[in-house]
Amino acid sequence: MQNEPLLQRLTLQGIFYALGSLTIAILGLIYFDGIIKPFFIAIILWYVIKEIKNLIGKISVRGKRLPGWWRGFFAMIFIFLFGFGIFELISINVVQMNKLAPEYREKLDNLVQQVGSYINDPQIIQYARQTLTDLDFAGLITAFVNSLSSAVADFTVVFVYVIFLLLEETSFTKKVQKLFPGKGRKLYEFDQIIKKIDKAAGSYVNQMVVISLITAVISYVALLIMGVDFPILWAFLIFILNFIPYIGPFISSLLPAVLAVFQFGDLLYFVYVFAVLEVIQIILGNFVQPKMMGKSLNISALTVLLTLAFWGSIWGVVGMILSVPVTAILIIIMWQIPNTKWLAILLSENGELGG
Repeated sequence: MQNEPLLQRLTLQGIFYALGSLTIAILGLIYFDGIIKPFFIAIILWYVIKEIKNLIGKISVRGKRLPGWWRGFFAMIFIFLFGFGIFELISINVVQMNKLAPEYREKLDNLVQQVGSYINDPQIIQYARQTLTDLDFAGLITAFVNSLSSAVADFTVVFVYVIFLLLEETSFTKKVQKLFPGKGRKLYEFDQIIKKIDKAAGSYVNQMVVISLITAVISYVALLIMGVDFPILWAFLIFILNFIPYIGPFISSLLPAVLAVFQFGDLLYFVYVFAVLEVIQIILGNFVQPKMMGKSLNISALTVLLTLAFWGSIWGVVGMILSVPVTAILIIIMWQIPNTKWLAILLSENGELGG
């Protein structure tokens, strides 16, 4: 029975069970998104804090290393101060952008007039001017500020989750041992599942943070050299959007390129800025990132695209950022359950997860 092909062991009841469970899970993700989404973000931060803890653990004072709880405290403080500093810098950039909005509008109007001198079509020129008139810079900036305020409120909830995750670290192993008092095969199998999840998610998160940070820093320097306004804001967006597969890097190159047109009143600056940022993204994404990450996640490219659309539809941008690590965790879990193993095989890259 154990060596019997998987398709022969599949029953109609098992397939309905798997699909029914999946439907209930999706409805739960949508209905309880206000609770689950911050918790998933907290898990991502928790992995980052674990990596910072490990780095701090390598530092010794008079031959002694800091205790684990001190390392966790300093790592969490570092994350908090870093997040607070980024928020302050972005707020300053947004205020400055609001002050420059009239100047941007004037330069864009001049650009429309220049383009209009080459196009002998009054309707196109009129349409372009009307579009420019209807463009509400203040409204866009206000919406961005409101979204930042909402993000800060969510971050408070996330921060609370992170604290409790750190507190649970010490007692989790004891709880698992209580669940399997015999310390037999079930404890071993459960421990292996947890280790696979921890390795896949932790490796992905930490390596993506590093590669995204490198991309953001190089892009920041490039934007400074080109003289594009608000390079710290664009660098932050590049860092965040780099977590979204495929479309994230493209959007993060597009936004500062569009602003460059407003700033300089010249369409060629769109080409310059977009090309430079895309070259940075392509080099790091196609040559550096694969060498750093290797085959850390066994997910097919089609699965990445589908899950990107799925998580984006239920959780927006946050869902897109979380799509890859969450899917990797779900594949590992589904692989261990007989009724959902077939689904894990379909979602994986090569159909082999081991165990």
